[in-house]
Amino acid sequence: MIRRVPLIVWFIIPTIILVAGGVWFFSRNASVLGEATDKGKPVAVANPLEGVEEFAIVSQEHIATGKAGSGYNSNPPTSGPHWQGPAKNGIYDSALADEQLIHNLEHGYVWISYRVENSDLTATATQSAGLKAEEIDKLKEIVKDDDWKIVLAPRAANDSKIALVAWGRLLKLDEINEQKVKEFIRTYRNRGPEQTPE
Repeated sequence: MIRRVPLIVWFIIPTIILVAGGVWFFSRNASVLGEATDKGKPVAVANPLEGVEEFAIVSQEHIATGKAGSGYNSNPPTSGPHWQGPAKNGIYDSALADEQLIHNLEHGYVWISYRVENSDLTATATQSAGLKAEEIDKLKEIVKDDDWKIVLAPRAANDSKIALVAWGRLLKLDEINEQKVKEFIRTYRNRGPEQTPE
């Protein structure tokens, strides 16, 4: 005589298999979801870009708007104390506070900062002159073509002409390399610890 398996068993067993498979998949692929497995390091990428420096994550601490952050381990900073409100993506002709832009990095933005040729800073042995107007226009064209989660703004404190910044990562350039800029954006955008849709 053939014994019948209750209908509920046909639902329970596949459900258990699906749930177990999902738990296994998401625990093995946490970095794909933008979650750092080690909060002290930036999220790993399959093909890191040559020349990009990685820095330990200083903190994700929020500080009062207007208050200066401290303890940064790179110039420009790639993580650390920052204000509550991030900047809107896009192109800025005047400098924004590092503390505001670090919040953007936390959300997975790429921050492109540049030093202007006629800035008040005087070039030193460790610091090159800034960008000319036509070079800044080239950076603006790159950002206009693809501005999702990108902020472009001048920054007098840069120690290179151009700094490409993502959460825990920094690439310094002394001339515009359009391919390198686009590769940096493709590789490191949306790799911050907080995933946001903007």
